[in-house]
Amino acid sequence: MATHDTQGKEFMALYDRYSDSIFRFMLFKVSNRETAWDLTQDCFFKTWQHIANDKKAISNTKAFLYTVARNLVIDHWRAKEKHATVDIEAASYVIDDGNDVHREAVLRDEGRYLLRLLKNLPEESREILTLRYTDGLSFEEIAAIAGKSNIAVRVHTHRALKKLRSCAKEIDIQRS
Repeated sequence: MATHDTQGKEFMALYDRYSDSIFRFMLFKVSNRETAWDLTQDCFFKTWQHIANDKKAISNTKAFLYTVARNLVIDHWRAKEKHATVDIEAASYVIDDGNDVHREAVLRDEGRYLLRLLKNLPEESREILTLRYTDGLSFEEIAAIAGKSNIAVRVHTHRALKKLRSCAKEIDIQRS
């Protein structure tokens, strides 16, 4: 058993390593920076409680954090009795904080296009693609979070990307 001081240092390292990605995940899900920040803090508080109470050891920290985060988002939306929608302004915040005006405009336009595409997918597909390509999680980590097998997540990702490509072609045809 680690000392309280050692646990604190390890937890701070964990927070430093994952807090930004958990915040982005929360922001994508709730579209409100303050709420995302509150949920991020709740996520790390629950993780600290788990560690401090010497419960079952965490085998995959990243997957554990995203599972806690995902459950907090579900609880948040159940309490609000709303469906999550992505705010373009919040999404553009996630995409880029840079100062180059032209680059920001291009990224914002691409972000809107991507969000339009993602809206054509079921929530589970959006979540899996977000975890994979925005948060950089491995298939194994996503499987642990989603409660699915590694193969099921790979197949789901492949099918979701195929649907995205199909939707992109349709949107491009409509733009022409």
